[in-house]
This record gives sequence, C-alpha cells and structure tokens, in this order.
Amino acid sequence: MGKLRPSLGSLQHWTWSLCLGSVIAGAAAFALLPSTSVYAAALPKVDNIRVALFIETGKYSDTTPAVTLSSDKGLDAGFTGGKSKAGAALALTSGNQQVKAALEAYRALLLESADAAQVKAAAAKLTAAKEDSLILKRDRQGKPVYQLLSGPYTTKEAAAAAVKKASMVTSAADTIAGFAPRVTGPLHWNAGVFASEDAAAAQAVVISQAGFEADVAYLETADGTAYAVLTSSASDAAELSAAKQQINAALPSVALQPVDAAQTYALKRKALDKAAVGIVEQTQLMLGGGGSGKLTVSSKAGSTIKVEERSARSYRGSIELSQLNGKLAVINELPFEQYLVSVVSSELSKDWPLEALKAQAVAARTYALKQGVKYQIAHVTDTTLDQAYKGAAVEFASASDAVQGTEGEVLADQGGLISPLFYSNAGGLTADSSEVWGNKVDYLKSVATPDEGAEKGKAVWYRIVLPNGNMGYIHSNYARDTGKKNAAGLPYYEATDTGVSVRSAPYVDNSGNPALFKVDIGDRFVVFDQAVESNAYSWIRGPYEGDKLKDKINGALAQPIAGAIDHLEVSERGPSGRAIQVKANGQVVKTSYPDALRTLFNSLPSTRFDIEETGRYTILGANGTVRSQSPAMPVVYLNGSSASTAEPVSGSQMFVLNGSGQVRATDKESTFIFKGTGFGHGLGMSQWGAKGYAELGYDYKKILQTYYVGVSIIKE
Repeated sequence: MGKLRPSLGSLQHWTWSLCLGSVIAGAAAFALLPSTSVYAAALPKVDNIRVALFIETGKYSDTTPAVTLSSDKGLDAGFTGGKSKAGAALALTSGNQQVKAALEAYRALLLESADAAQVKAAAAKLTAAKEDSLILKRDRQGKPVYQLLSGPYTTKEAAAAAVKKASMVTSAADTIAGFAPRVTGPLHWNAGVFASEDAAAAQAVVISQAGFEADVAYLETADGTAYAVLTSSASDAAELSAAKQQINAALPSVALQPVDAAQTYALKRKALDKAAVGIVEQTQLMLGGGGSGKLTVSSKAGSTIKVEERSARSYRGSIELSQLNGKLAVINELPFEQYLVSVVSSELSKDWPLEALKAQAVAARTYALKQGVKYQIAHVTDTTLDQAYKGAAVEFASASDAVQGTEGEVLADQGGLISPLFYSNAGGLTADSSEVWGNKVDYLKSVATPDEGAEKGKAVWYRIVLPNGNMGYIHSNYARDTGKKNAAGLPYYEATDTGVSVRSAPYVDNSGNPALFKVDIGDRFVVFDQAVESNAYSWIRGPYEGDKLKDKINGALAQPIAGAIDHLEVSERGPSGRAIQVKANGQVVKTSYPDALRTLFNSLPSTRFDIEETGRYTILGANGTVRSQSPAMPVVYLNGSSASTAEPVSGSQMFVLNGSGQVRATDKESTFIFKGTGFGHGLGMSQWGAKGYAELGYDYKKILQTYYVGVSIIKE
C-alpha cells in the first residue's frame, strides 16, 4: 500500500486536514466511537480523485494505442500542468461527434489513395490481423486523399519492420500497388503561430494546396493555448531538413521554425471511423512534444464523457490525456464523493439493504484515501486491483444515499487509516491475515459471516454418466426422471431438449468450463450425484488432470515430480479452515504466500477448499482390513461367487458405493476436483456477508466493526 503524499501535477485538489477523533470535546460526529477508541491521526481530505483508465507505470500496465471520446452535448479541451496556467477552452465538438486521441509516434504509412473504400478494406485486413491502424484524410492540392497508417511504434526501426511486412498483413499485393510504403515520424516544422484556429487553418490550406502536409496544432503556452500550423511528419533529422528545403522552394513566404522541444501540442487532423458503415469522418488528435502538459477534455453543460475503449462507459468529470512512460495515459478526474457513488454501484446491487451499501461506502472511501498517488499520476485504477469503478451509467439512487449518509466517514486504528480489504464472499468464515499474507494484521481476524445468500435460488445440476462412459454435469432444467433405475438402484434420466451442454463442473462458462459433449431429446443417462450451481458461496472446479497440473506444481517444489502426480492433499489449514499448505506426492508445494495457492491451481475462487482425488478410494476387506487404493498401487480384482471367478478391474472408470449409499466416480489415472466455499481472498469485509448482516438488523457501523476488529469509524 502506497503512502499518501503531496499532490503531483494537477493533483491540486488534494488537501490535508487534522482529524482529532473523539479527542475533540463535544464533537457529536464522533459519538459513534467506542469509548476505548480515542485515536488522533492526520487523515487526508480529498475533493477530486484521479482514476487511471489506461496507464503504464512499469508495475501496472493497461494500455491502449488510442482512445475515442464523445459527449451528447459536445466536448471542449484545454492544457493543464506544464507551462499552462489555465486550460483555455478549445471547442472540439458541438454535438455527439467522436474525437479520437493518440500519441504522436512513428508509424508505417502503408497506403495512400483517393479511394476511401479501398483504404478501409485494407484497414479491415489489418484489424483482422490484430494490427493497430488509423486512416487519415488529407487535402492534397485541393483534393482529398486517404492514408492508412499502422502503429504506433516507439522507434523508426520498428515502423520500418512494419512496412516490410505490410503486404503480408494485408494479404493482397494490389492494395498497395503504385504506392511505396514508408515510415512517418513525430518531427515537424512550425509554420506559424496564430491568434485563432481559423487563421491557423487558412495557413494550413495554403501549404496543403502546394502539395505538402500541414495540420492545425493546439500549443500549450503560459497563457493557456495558442494555435499553430505544423508541417512535415519526418522520421529523422535528414528527412526534416529535406522537407524544409522543399517547402521553402515552393513557398518562400512561409517561415519555418523548429518546434519547441519543451512544448506540448495536439495536432488536429481528420480521420475516418474504421468501424462505421460507409465513410464517416471524425476528429483525430495527436498528442506530442516534450513538455509535461496534459490535454484535459471536458463535456459541455456538465454532461458525461463516453470512452469507447473502456466498454463504452460514460464518466463524470473530465478525461485527461498525456504521455507517461512512452504510452498514452487516460485519467478520469471527478469529485471524490461522486466517484464513491459509482464504486458502490459497481460493487453491489441496487436491491441490497441500505446498511450494506453504507458499509461499502465507508470501506471504499477509506480504501481510496489510503492509496495516495499510487500510480504516478493517478490515485487508483478503475479495476478490482483497487475497487470496481464502472462510470456513471451504473449509478443508482440508494448508492448515492449511502455515500451521502456516511459523508466523510472512514475506518482507522491507532496507526491512522486502515486498509479495508473487501471481496465477494467468505464462504461462512472470513480469513485471518496469516492465511492470506502469512503475517498478522490485528484488525483482520477470522470471524463468522452469513454468506449463504449467494447460493439462494441457484439451480441444481445433475452429475450424469452415459452408456458410452461420457460423464459430466447437466442443468436440471434439461433432464427428467424416467422413473426407472439401474441394477445399482441409480435413476435413469433423459434429456428434454436438443443440443444440451454437459460440462465438467456445474456452472456455465463457455471459456473456462466449456461443454464436454451434448445430449439431445430422449438421450438416456444415469444420475449418480448432484450439486448446486457454482456460485460465490459454494463452488466446484475441475476435474483437472494431474499431468496438466504438474508443470505448475513442479515450479513450486524443491524436488520436481518426475512421474505422475498420484496424491494431492491439503496438509495444513489456517484458523478459518483455508488451505495454507498443500502437498503433492508428499512434498510441500511452496508459494510466496498462502493465497497464491488459488492462482497455482487454475485461479480457484478461494483457498477454502477440499481436494477430491478421483483415482483414490478406500476398500474395506474381510476381517476389517482396510486398503487405500490409488493409481500407483496394484490392480484391484473383483470376486464373483468364488475366488476362481476373480477378475481384474479394467477400463478407465469405476463407480464406488460407500456405506451411506453415495456413489463416486473413480478414474484409473488420477484427476483432481476442488470443492470449496467463498469467492475472493477472504480478508476483511465479505460483501455477501454484509448483506446478510443487514438483513439480520445490523447497521453499517456494526457491520464494519464486525469485519474490521477493533477499529473506529471517524469523520474526515
């Protein structure tokens, strides 16, 4: 967890205040504190928060080559930070038109044609090959031409390599016939600075009429913003010098000056929307220069801003664009309390009790303040790496009520703000910190939690086996009892629909749990087990083949397993029953911390699990003898009416019946099924548990102080 530190750049909204808790005599706001909790701590107070939508920090990376913005009322822009004292408003759009923004960079110019449809067709091939590209519209001596560029690339050499493979990517030599692809770069000449955008645009027309590229650019200045014309897109100094000679020869009245290397600018170009049907133009901004200025985009009339590349979500506040560590950084800055409304709405449901929402609001507020400036120019991300934040569209009224009803309230102990971790479901018992991190945190202890609501109303799935031996889970809605049973007394069912998926585990996930096979109407099968559909409270994962787990497991073993994984067991549990140690073939599987076991075993929902080994079972023999059978042991023989009729068990499957009449499938080769409860690391507040406690009559303060043991709720 990063410390909160003074503001950086435009983080001027962060201020500090001293909160003395219940030390302040007669402060009604602190009447909710236990008398034993008299804490004095310097707590941060924030007006605006900065949320990273796309950013590259080295430790965290979620990037996009370009971002597409729009607002129903139109967009304005202005520079902030760097040289600029204030961001003068630049009118980007007046309606719901899109603005696309990217960084100036090296690119491969693959095609230039007057035929827009031809260029779009080539662009579609690049998109299919997962190559980033854009289409620019240029005016060349009074006529439009369209340029297809791939990229961006960080170096000229990388762009040159892209030029070489262009014909292979487009898969059609005639799409670039008659045109010699080349590298373009971020080097320009300044052809003049003007008082208005119209004046700059007129100069750009003069230069383009002569056959040269020219674009209006917004320049960051001490007074805010100026308008310039930048010409040429050279990839090196030699190209830049040659371009100057050509322009001077054709237009001797145009004075060309070097672009200030310490100045931020945004080129304004025309581009084609590659995804649109037909020829649809959009504004293209290219952010460049060596300055530290940032381009802040805001909506007119306080409307929201849609970001297409972020699942087309709409955000309150402004969107800041800048270059950070060589990548486009996209930051959403908005009022802190409004951010919390979206977080609560993103994390929980509008149908949940208000007291549960309030508990989430206080935890979310504390968490965000605790982070400080965690990501160089942003406090948090919009992902569950921090806390879910899905913009304005998800907001609901009771979330706003929860934020307002707890305004300024945070969780603290004698050391200041705590780290109020939360997650979906604890499976009935929260984790002790030692079970997750391997070390103790006083306020993170294992406590009971009413999490069962997550499986309420979930369907039953049947575990079935077909006559051909195929086995898996089928949703109970698609199977009916025939009323008949097999010799072992197990019921025959049949499918009630066509093309019904049968899966490894009882839940639908076409990526993580695809159909093993399908059954059609009338197909008959035996039901030998059943389970509730996997949910946040209880779940099943697997079966996983030992050979496929072995590579991961061997990486965590002192002595790698050469043969098959015959035995996998939870060898040590923590206070809540979570696995903190697992052994494979008797060897301890070492992880950096206990919760890493989830990742090791194919991203399990939690570490509160048991392991079922399908190749291992216990045989009760004559005279009370017991034998534990595994694939590594000698063959099992089944006796008939006399010893002479004993036959070895053959085939890859066998079904065993225990003394309680329960049937279990076993395999000749071991596979491993994980059955568990809980969803998440288990530390701190269970969201489903908070709902359960609220339904039992707990208020949000009691909920929070149940999950965070010994802490106080104080006001900023």
